[in-house]
This record gives sequence, C-alpha cells and structure tokens, in this order.
Amino acid sequence: MAMEVALERELLPIVDRIYESVERPELWPETIHKMGETIGGRLGFWGMGAPVLPPGVNPELNRHWLRAGSHAYFLSRADLKFLDQYVEEFGELIVRFLKIICLSVLYSQNDIDNREIIGVRLARRYLPAFEPVPGTSISAPSRPALRRLIAGLWEDGCVFSNDDLIRIRALIPHLDRALRLQMRLSAAELQTEMVSGALDCLTLGVMFVNRSGVPLWLNRRAQELTNSSGVLRVSSTGLIGRDPSDTRSINKLIQQAIFEEKQTALAVARELDARPLLLIAVSLRPIASLEGSDALPCGVVFISDPDRIDEPSVDSLRQAFNLTRREAQMAIAIAHGHGLQAAAQSMGIAVTTARSQLQQAFSKTGTSHQAELAALVHRTLAPFRSP
Repeated sequence: MAMEVALERELLPIVDRIYESVERPELWPETIHKMGETIGGRLGFWGMGAPVLPPGVNPELNRHWLRAGSHAYFLSRADLKFLDQYVEEFGELIVRFLKIICLSVLYSQNDIDNREIIGVRLARRYLPAFEPVPGTSISAPSRPALRRLIAGLWEDGCVFSNDDLIRIRALIPHLDRALRLQMRLSAAELQTEMVSGALDCLTLGVMFVNRSGVPLWLNRRAQELTNSSGVLRVSSTGLIGRDPSDTRSINKLIQQAIFEEKQTALAVARELDARPLLLIAVSLRPIASLEGSDALPCGVVFISDPDRIDEPSVDSLRQAFNLTRREAQMAIAIAHGHGLQAAAQSMGIAVTTARSQLQQAFSKTGTSHQAELAALVHRTLAPFRSP
C-alpha cells in the first residue's frame, strides 16, 4: 500500500502534464520527454538526440543479429532467450504504451521536427513489421514483429526495468483517457470550423453572446458591420452603441431574448443618409441549463444592413432556374429596378431581344410580371455572399 502511494505521488506531476497537454497539444513533446526521464531508457529515444548503440555491444563478437529498421543489432544466444522471455511478459504492454504516445504526438497538430518525434520514429522503423490480424481490420504485432520491436528498443537504449514497467502500467490508463479526450476535442474543433465556415457565407451578421451579453463569436459579416458601421462595436463588456441610450437598448434586447425568451427587434439609427441597422436577438437554449456559465453561448444576435445587399450572381441564378447567361443578366437588371428598355440598353441588345429573354425568364422562374421576378431574384440566394 505504501509503495502504491509513493508511486502515485511520484507520477502525479506527469499525470498532471498529460491532461494539460490535452488542452495545450504543443506540450506533448516536452511531456513525453518528462515521461522518458521518469520511465527510463536513453533520452535520445524520447526526442533528445540521435540513437546510439548501448555500451559494451560489440557486433563483431555476436553471431546472431536482428534487424530493427535500417540498423543491425547483434545478440548472443543468451540475449535471444532473454529477449523472448521479455517479449512474452512485457511486449504487449510496451507496444500499447508506445502506440498511445505515437498517436498523442501525431494528434498534437504541431510542426515538430520529424527527427524529434517518437511517433514518426516508431512508424518508420518498427510499425511496418506489424502484421494484420486475419479477419479483422486491426493491425497487431506478430511474435516476430514484437521481437524486432523490443530488439529495436534495446538498440535505442530503452531497456525497461521492472520498476519502469510498473510506471508504464500506471501511466497507460491516463494516457489512454487523455488521447480519447484529445480526439474528441479535435473532432469538436473540426465541427466548429465547419459551422463557422458555413455561417461566414451569409449576408446576415451572426453573433453568439453569453448570458451577460458579451459576444463570444462573430461571423464575417458581423465583424464587418461592427468594424465599419460606426454605430455598433464589440467590447469586453458587451455590444456598445453610438451613445449610452443605444447601448442600453441593445443590452435590453439581448437580456429579454436570453432570460425571457422573447424574439425582439431593434433599429439602431445611423447617419441621415443611411437606413438603420436592424438587430434581432433570440435565445439559443434554456438559460436554466447554463446557470452560472459565461463560457457557453446563450443567445444569438442577427444584424441586418438594408443598405448592404449582396445580389445573387449570374452563375448562381442560372443554376437555380436553368436560365441562360443573358436571361440571368436580364433578371438581375430587372431586380435592380431597370425597365425593359433600360435593361436592354445596359446589356447592349435590342428591346425586342430583351423582351424575348424576359419572357423566357418569366417562363423558367414561374413569374408573370417584372415586380414578381424582381422579388424572386432578391429572395433567391440573397442570404448568401458572392464568392
């Protein structure tokens, strides 16, 4: 019992570093080095230098040898017997330990020198010797592969003692759990990036806020509007309007949406020659489920600029309604408020040709007059930014 307590106390700093590396993947190489210091073996194997042969090894006096990657390592008959016993007792434990370390480093998503990554060294020199298990998609080392792997570790000076193996066995559950957490975080980050990329395609500003009204994330259009509108900006305490009255109104809008679950709107006045920005706030989820948390979004603020409209492109309109390029250009000209003659003049075509193209656009879009066609063009693909 006292030994277990002493071992736990000894490994506690390493365990703390393992879980810290989940949140900060750039720490993995240093964490692995610290594990190497605790577990044993030549530090070069853990990323501190090039491998060397253990002291006392004389290849010329050994008749038996095994290959580990591209290096020859010579063993006596007694060495081979001891190697087989070592593989039988500890081979699977060591392989599992090294595999987890390999995956942890590769998941760290950092540009680390390949010569310093234990995972790359393992993949290049040892893992190709593993043979697939028949009938499964999982690769596991065969007995000869385990033998080559352990021999390769001995070549790199990583001969683990009984105490080292006890430490390895104690660290494996923590490494395993940390790897699973890191994989989940990586998947969550990927999903977040995918959602962010989709929201950046909108012409509508989207802003996630916490229960205090502080913005947590803004899509590209929201960033543009808060940076250039002059009447709305982001601060560490929340959204700020042009004057204290506007700021209070914005905060009230957000608080009503989050705590009272009211979908409300607010027009934020701009200069005399510009239409107001329109803000709509909605609750993202029940506030009771996030009591006391300011790290998670509780509401969404949508920002619309009526003076900043992204028209659908000719290509997108063609794809949506199977229009020709000229028919799509005519539909966009009508949506801009041009009459038939003005549209024909802007396109450099005769009025009779323009009328024929307009009739084709009516037929393909299911509309019957210019105002209906213009409204359809504004509704179709207008929420999406042009590439």
